[in-house]
Amino acid sequence: MKMIRFAASLGAVVCTLTTFATTVLAADPARTTKAIAPAMPATGEAAPAPAKPPADEPAPNTIYLEGLGAGLAYSLNYERMVVPDVGVRIGFSYLSFGATASDGLGNSESATGTYINIPITASYTGVRSGKHALELGAGTTLSFASGSASGFGMSTSASGLTPIGDLIVGYRIHPINGAGFNFRVGAMALIGKGLSLSANNPGSVGILPWLYLSLGASF
Repeated sequence: MKMIRFAASLGAVVCTLTTFATTVLAADPARTTKAIAPAMPATGEAAPAPAKPPADEPAPNTIYLEGLGAGLAYSLNYERMVVPDVGVRIGFSYLSFGATASDGLGNSESATGTYINIPITASYTGVRSGKHALELGAGTTLSFASGSASGFGMSTSASGLTPIGDLIVGYRIHPINGAGFNFRVGAMALIGKGLSLSANNPGSVGILPWLYLSLGASF
């Protein structure tokens, strides 16, 4: 009998605790959520966004030596990419010539000439695949010439500045996202007075087909 009464009392206590727990949870459901939700460390900072891969941009500065080209015979040049696909260059070349002739009777004639050329051009290289690009450009070459001659007791000299138009189309290797080797080769047209394959009229404006090749470094 005592065992039966003990079991009955224990069952009553369990029923009472169960009813109490159900009432409390129904009154405050957030406690259940807090108990179930895993603890997360609160840092107070948002997760950093994933880093974007660097854009493929040509090296911004180039120094190169050009044969023929806008410097006419040669030029030493500096180019700056003002935007990723457009570069502006300025160059310099200097040439000097001299000649002397004698008639064997003590009479002689001499002549000297000096040429300074400053090419200024802009090139578009947006049509490219990696470091390989099509180059399209235009600009001008400021050509300063001076000369003097003497002979038979007389001498003369003259100088002048002549602008020459430049049109460029060619192939270029230009390093991407860092320093490296720069290579250019192509064809161009020189536009100005006295420029033509025939050169029949020095005073008329003509077009002279020309070539260029350059080697340098970009950084």
